[in-house]
Amino acid sequence: RDRLIDLLEDPSLGVVTSVMSLLLGLVSHWPELWTYVVNKCCKLMVKLNHPTAHKDFGSEYVYYKTVNPWLQVKILRILQYYPPPDKPDVYSKLCDVLKRLLSDTTMQKNVNTNNAAHCVLFEAVNYIIHIENNADLIKAAVGMLSQRLTAANQPNYRYLSLDLMQRMSHIPDAAEQFKKHQTIVSTALKDNDVSLRRRALDVLYSMCDTGNSAQIVDELLDYLNGTDFAIREELVLRVAILAEKFSPHLQWYVDTILKLMTLAGNYVSDQVTG
Repeated sequence: RDRLIDLLEDPSLGVVTSVMSLLLGLVSHWPELWTYVVNKCCKLMVKLNHPTAHKDFGSEYVYYKTVNPWLQVKILRILQYYPPPDKPDVYSKLCDVLKRLLSDTTMQKNVNTNNAAHCVLFEAVNYIIHIENNADLIKAAVGMLSQRLTAANQPNYRYLSLDLMQRMSHIPDAAEQFKKHQTIVSTALKDNDVSLRRRALDVLYSMCDTGNSAQIVDELLDYLNGTDFAIREELVLRVAILAEKFSPHLQWYVDTILKLMTLAGNYVSDQVTG
């Protein structure tokens, strides 16, 4: 095992990438045997994102302005099998790298440049979801994802952003950040792609609480009035659940259910009316 780990310091990124692929497979089956790779992986991630990395590793390992994105993704996936590194300085440097990645949100004209950067970005968000308790990283992640929801001609980025936001919704710090971007998420309900509309509905449902329930329910009812038959049945059920769960008072609940029955008609199940 030690010889394998030593190869992570090989000067050839080709060798390191091959070793990391093997490590990812080993860690996925026996994570308890490889805990000591965490600090080495973090240090390598920092090295790959150093300002001089393009020069240090050579152009053959730079794919559309990103230094070996495949290796970075593998590192981030390995780290998701473990808690944050136990060395404060190592964790601090890793967090600095993630913040820097998430703050560079400029979309490029070249499709491959965008894809190379975003495969690392989205995996970085997965890691942030895994560790949960870093408020600064969560804020940066939500900010980046909300910007991607407005990316024109990038339905895949919008879908992945909504998917990650829905996965983050159980984290208290993330839930608070979502409220700042509620309007952007609501706009996704009008997307031409039904899969995006479903994901937007999932996110709005997940981010609903006593503070914003009335506004979200009203938005969903207005959207229901637009007759989106593709997700109408699911939408009706979500509205009914939110109305019952977060009702501020009985009159509001009755008015909401009556409006729901008026707009949805036969889509309202006996379970809702009963």
